[in-house]
Amino acid sequence: MLMVDKVRYDWEMKSYGPAKGGKKKKDPNVHKRPPSGFFLSCSEFCPKIKPTGPGISVGDMAKKLGAMWNNLSDSEKQPCIMKTTELKEKDVAHCEPKGTFVGAKSPALVAAKMVEEQDEEDEERKKGPAVSVMAMSLDSQAAIHLYKTFVDEV
Repeated sequence: MLMVDKVRYDWEMKSYGPAKGGKKKKDPNVHKRPPSGFFLSCSEFCPKIKPTGPGISVGDMAKKLGAMWNNLSDSEKQPCIMKTTELKEKDVAHCEPKGTFVGAKSPALVAAKMVEEQDEEDEERKKGPAVSVMAMSLDSQAAIHLYKTFVDEV
């Protein structure tokens, strides 16, 4: 039974491969949402903090900016929040209407890809299962039986 499983495993792994296409690359032209009030305040306060500590790390800078934001009153935060709402309103005006997909593929491209994949599958089926060396080490009747079961499955 162990040898049968080994032969089946080898046969299945022969056609196994990584996913086609791989990782998608990010579009550099993709739309970015506007920054929040906190990030707008960070862009204002960051140049003021850098001269006080020339060797300050990025993490320490972020901690100081966060502490400054938390210590601000709502009235002091209001200009940044108002700027954020203005940017969001401007952003909504430039967005595409719902229901449109810029990256849509034409039906012809989709059909061509499906035909190509079907041709690849047909070629794999024509090749047939390979009898591994492990099956040859079995007695000849067991190897013939394994080969026939694989052929019947395909």
